[in-house]
Amino acid sequence: MKYLLFILCFYNIQCDITYIEVKYPLAGKRSPPNAIWPHPQKIDISNDLLYIHPNDLKVYSNIENCDIITKAIERYKPIFFPPTLDMHHPPSDTDNILQNLTLNIKGNSQCEKYIELNSNEAYNLTISQKIALVEANSVWGLLRGLETVSQLIYINEQNYVVINSSVHIIDSPRFRHRGVMLDSARHFLPVSIIKKNLDVMSYNKFNVFHWHLVDDQSFPFESKTFPNLSRAGAFSHDHVYTPADVADIIEHARLLGIRVIPEIDTPGHTHSWSKSMPELITVCWSHGKPYQAIYSIQGEMEIFNPSEPRVYSTMDTLLREMKERFPSNYIHLGMDEVYDKCWLSNPSIRQWMVDNNILSTKSLHKYYADRILDITRNLSVTPIVWQDVWDEKVELPPGTIIQVWKDSSDNIEFASWASYLNRAANEGYNVILSSPWYLNYINYGKYNTDASVMNLEFFKYYEVEPLRQFSGSNEAKQRILGGEACLWGEFVDGTNLLSRFWPKAAAVAERLWSPAHINNSEDAQFRLDVHRCRLLRRGIPAQPILNGYCGNYELGMAKSMINHPAFNYDSAVWNDKTVQSSSHSGKVLASLSSSSSLRMFSYNVYSILLLFIGYFYYK
Repeated sequence: MKYLLFILCFYNIQCDITYIEVKYPLAGKRSPPNAIWPHPQKIDISNDLLYIHPNDLKVYSNIENCDIITKAIERYKPIFFPPTLDMHHPPSDTDNILQNLTLNIKGNSQCEKYIELNSNEAYNLTISQKIALVEANSVWGLLRGLETVSQLIYINEQNYVVINSSVHIIDSPRFRHRGVMLDSARHFLPVSIIKKNLDVMSYNKFNVFHWHLVDDQSFPFESKTFPNLSRAGAFSHDHVYTPADVADIIEHARLLGIRVIPEIDTPGHTHSWSKSMPELITVCWSHGKPYQAIYSIQGEMEIFNPSEPRVYSTMDTLLREMKERFPSNYIHLGMDEVYDKCWLSNPSIRQWMVDNNILSTKSLHKYYADRILDITRNLSVTPIVWQDVWDEKVELPPGTIIQVWKDSSDNIEFASWASYLNRAANEGYNVILSSPWYLNYINYGKYNTDASVMNLEFFKYYEVEPLRQFSGSNEAKQRILGGEACLWGEFVDGTNLLSRFWPKAAAVAERLWSPAHINNSEDAQFRLDVHRCRLLRRGIPAQPILNGYCGNYELGMAKSMINHPAFNYDSAVWNDKTVQSSSHSGKVLASLSSSSSLRMFSYNVYSILLLFIGYFYYK
């Protein structure tokens, strides 16, 4: 019996990281157990604490009938109060207890349905006189403030749920576009994993999911107008995103304040199209014979054929479908890595180029890009392109966003990413940065800097300053919209996406949200370790950043939440019904005291049975 009581009484969220070797002690200031990530713009916080009644925090709001807020409050219940951890009620002789949390929207702001590029995500958070208050000009600011509140709540060493008694935070993002790019073509990513990744994006205040849907390897996107593309191009009928799947992901992202931007990459990266539409793809030749593959040079067929009219009619129809199904009104067109050897090998294309006075493959790519960009103009959508097409001097439509991915550290033929960023913004284009944030590049957990030889790998992502070498005007600086952390899928699928990506992507999140002067890596490593343990308590198998521990909720341990139903979506199906709140201004919007779902109830019953079994066993 004593053994069982020991287990029940040691559930707190303390965590610690330690050195690689004794001779390399960690520099930096250690963080409290509720350190905020990403760091706010301004924060004034006391060390005194208020108690919180477990599973009983009332939440008020002055915004009515807003599913963004009502569903957020329900979603944050297991985040405020981790479902597997023991939590004590406040001592009976204290009144030092947080009374409630209020979410107030200022002015006459409405419940916007979808977040946009220029949406206001600023918020103020105060805790005073036992009341917590989040104020914002939009529901998106309320969401970001609610996330910060959730990070301030923690379980102390005595297993009391506590929060700082005096807090004043003024916060807003530094950059408007704070994105994550996932590749679901090289390996299929299950919907449930994508949704968990969206959750952890919201914990880090990311606001864009760039979805690289299709590529050479597979075409998992089920088109309503061209269903054969996925029937023939997907790995199997199980590796397909149905219209219901896509709607489910968009809706899940919407409720988290995240835009979903699809990418249909052409004219290269299109081999999967050849399985259902071979007429669109260039046949590669060699020694006077068609369908000739040459290792490292070309396949038998690859890359769109720019001389084929059906390419453009197909793309027009498909892009119209994308606009209809993805409400962000942005479409990523790819247009990167157009390998021209196959084009030049094809005698029909060479003759067509002569007939149309096209003198080089760069000019051929420009011809293709102009035709596709004309389609986006007619559709009134904002195109995003990888920088390659801009490198080739294609005149892009006003408002086009260029995604910079090249850097001299990857290829000596490239310039530095800072020079690309400068030039594109000064030419009048909107720009997002990805070059230094390709998180699929794997290194051992060591990164050398001038100050230290034993820093963590995340330092190289954290120490990127997007504007460090920017030399343009203030107007041009505003055209640098932000950046994206990218995870290409050569070695990533549902088994390792979350652990491979997190918490390294959190370094990018702070760089894009927090002010530039929040840049001390040695201090940040301790805050990031606190945040990594926080992610474990939210069901995310985030990998360690260094030696140390989190607690008995680590993966595989007794109180792990990695597979808890509160944080998983294995059988979730989206239903197109807006949940209407019955709340009224000044009335209780929700109370975090009721069970969040039937599956949570079933899990708790199961846990109780295990405890009884343990009791009798050890008795």
